[in-house]
Amino acid sequence: MTCPRCGRPQPPPDAPGAPRAGATRYCVHCGRVLAGVRWVALPPDALRPREPRTPRRPYTGPPRYPATPRWSLRSWMPAPEPGAEGPLPIPAPRAPDAVLRRTGGLLARVATVTAVLAGLGALAEAVRYGLLVASRSSALPSGPVTASDALVALFGVLAPAAALATGVLFLWWLHQARGIGATLSGTRPARRFRAVVVGSVLPGPNLTVPGSALTELEHAASGLPRDERPRPSAPVRRWWVAWDASVVLGVAAVLRGLGASTQALADSVLLHAIADVAAAVAALATVRVVTHLTELLAPELRSAGREAVLGVGPARSPGSVPAAAEDGDAAGGGRGGGVGAEVG
Repeated sequence: MTCPRCGRPQPPPDAPGAPRAGATRYCVHCGRVLAGVRWVALPPDALRPREPRTPRRPYTGPPRYPATPRWSLRSWMPAPEPGAEGPLPIPAPRAPDAVLRRTGGLLARVATVTAVLAGLGALAEAVRYGLLVASRSSALPSGPVTASDALVALFGVLAPAAALATGVLFLWWLHQARGIGATLSGTRPARRFRAVVVGSVLPGPNLTVPGSALTELEHAASGLPRDERPRPSAPVRRWWVAWDASVVLGVAAVLRGLGASTQALADSVLLHAIADVAAAVAALATVRVVTHLTELLAPELRSAGREAVLGVGPARSPGSVPAAAEDGDAAGGGRGGGVGAEVG
């Protein structure tokens, strides 16, 4: 073996001074390690033929089928076998009237919660204003101030969240009610639902668009002539005034709160309290107008009452009673001529 460093030949293994078999061998002249393996560097997978790579095609959209596919995902649970009575009955779809009544009931409950939270928020703002007035003459302890800040912050988050939920439910109820009103009156709403939503959100149009939509809905639900101009009833007018007042006061409170002076901050607290009261009144007016219009569009049939005796008159002979009176008594009585009335 020749040393790769010095190039001198090495003595044979059986020569004196040669390392024993199996031990690491070093050059007897320069001391370099004599490796028995020759290292050859090759690129990865150089000995294995590489498969040709297919170029990736650009995305051309979702798959298209010439006909409706008949395959589907496998269900996790098998369909129940029909019993002795036959297959299970398919539930009937809900009627639009029932859906409207259900949505109106949910909206009334959420609006009531909003009114309660807005009223508590107004009370918290009033307490804060009282603390501001009291702090003009003397310093206040930290306990009442911390509690007031916590209550204002709490109801300042809960009341707007509940008001947002009320607004979303109100628009959804209005969409369902407009569809039923158009079916009953045989007309088409003057505005699209998208225009109603945008007009209810944008500042400025939100003062007129929701009230106009409710007025048109009430006109269609009341069965009035199509060519007659819609006029709002008392519940719709009250809701319209309460809604506009709450919007205007809320914007005024926010704009006044942008001031940096002490008087601006005090005025902002007072305006927030008044705006919360207006929001509570608007929420209660929403409950009233939703109940009123739901009763017009989808009245719920009540079960008949029972007959009750309201009074006993003097005894009369059968011959002196006219036939019409006998018919009226048998039917439960007419206008003041019978002995019974239907109460429910």
